[in-house]
Amino acid sequence: MKDLTCGKPLKLISLFALPLLLGNLFQQAYSLADIVIIGQNLGNDSIAAVGATAPLVSLMFNIINGLVTGFAIVVAKNFGAGDTDEMRRTVARMLTFSAAVTAVIIIASTVFIDALLKLLGVKEDIFAEARSYLFIVALGLAVTLLYNFEAAVLRAVGDSVIPLVILIISTVLNIGLDLLLVRVFKTGVVGAALATVAAQAISAAVCLVYLIKRRPILLIKRKDFVFTADSSRELLASGLGMALMYSIVDIGSIVLQNGINGFGKDIITAHTAARKIFGLTIMPFSAVSSTLVTYCSQNLGAGKYARIRYGIRDGMIIMAIWATIALALVFLAGGRLVGMIVSADGENGQAIIDTGVLYIKWAVPFYYALAALLGLRSALQGLGKSLVPIICSIIELLWKIVTVAFMIPLFGGTNGEAGGSIKEIGGYFGVVISEPIVWTVCAVVIGIIAVVTLNKMPKDDLKKHDG
Repeated sequence: MKDLTCGKPLKLISLFALPLLLGNLFQQAYSLADIVIIGQNLGNDSIAAVGATAPLVSLMFNIINGLVTGFAIVVAKNFGAGDTDEMRRTVARMLTFSAAVTAVIIIASTVFIDALLKLLGVKEDIFAEARSYLFIVALGLAVTLLYNFEAAVLRAVGDSVIPLVILIISTVLNIGLDLLLVRVFKTGVVGAALATVAAQAISAAVCLVYLIKRRPILLIKRKDFVFTADSSRELLASGLGMALMYSIVDIGSIVLQNGINGFGKDIITAHTAARKIFGLTIMPFSAVSSTLVTYCSQNLGAGKYARIRYGIRDGMIIMAIWATIALALVFLAGGRLVGMIVSADGENGQAIIDTGVLYIKWAVPFYYALAALLGLRSALQGLGKSLVPIICSIIELLWKIVTVAFMIPLFGGTNGEAGGSIKEIGGYFGVVISEPIVWTVCAVVIGIIAVVTLNKMPKDDLKKHDG
């Protein structure tokens, strides 16, 4: 376990974020392996089928991840305050509430799966494959919860290394199972979904063994299932606030995907490939942001306000450096990156690649705004300010609705086709510029609020800063 309330913030944040970054890399490898293996063995139609479900899958995953991440903020606060008894009671409540929410998601997503896919506007030619993939992933949410729950608790007490080690093992297994089921046994997109669920189950099982053997301080017993109005209110406010924030963003993505699905499979494929590259290039932002949640929570519990200010500053510096690196990477090698996923030899292959490159080249210059948005939003979450990030998420949702209703028609509607120019892709350009605009607006809003929040915190420990 790692105490983040002592030592130099820059060093602590960097060392804590590195395993999270590697963990994000391997989580993206899960998804990227599916897409690459599906594309190389099943073709671009199957990529489009999986891509068409991506916002809904992301919504389910992020509700669960947001829930346990928000709950873990309270665990980290208990740990920073040195109250291990209350920490275990918080873990017990966390398990109860997260299991209940996940059960509801599984039931709703499997019972209403056809309606959900129709709501997304999934085309008839890829509907069957999309349904099969989504159904398997939805049934596997129980193991998704278990691993994310265990990893969130470990990170809350400063352990970011073990979840990474376990994730690496399961990622290797996932890729192996992908190849076995899709290439050898010819199970199609169902095999890719089964491989991912199986890998997550292995992660969860190994992580549970580690908790039992090496982290007995976190093990809960029947007596720890104590629910009081105040403790439950604090926990639910944090967990549901984070889940709501994540889900609002993903609901916006579902709205946006509905608009994208109207362009046909070539642009869906290009968008899917571009979003995979986008996911890879923003991983350092996600790692530092997750670190700031734990860092701010622990230091808030310890009453070390100066360390909070210095830590946020150092986190922003790290993310600004990475934004510059990502900018150079995309402009120098964007075509090669997208070409790793989409074959140029297939039908309209080069045009699809060009569309994906256009998307990421418009996105990456705005990574500085995205870094500020993600970092400051996470810091405020760690400080218990859950309402402000939710407001920014609502702004994102509303803007994506505007994108579908006005931006796509403004640039020509759904008559666009895959290509490397604004004129060729038509209304899809409205999608391309949508997120950079909203990142910038939300970064300004949350930046102002973060400055006001930090200025209101006690300043009497500034001279006592130990980092």
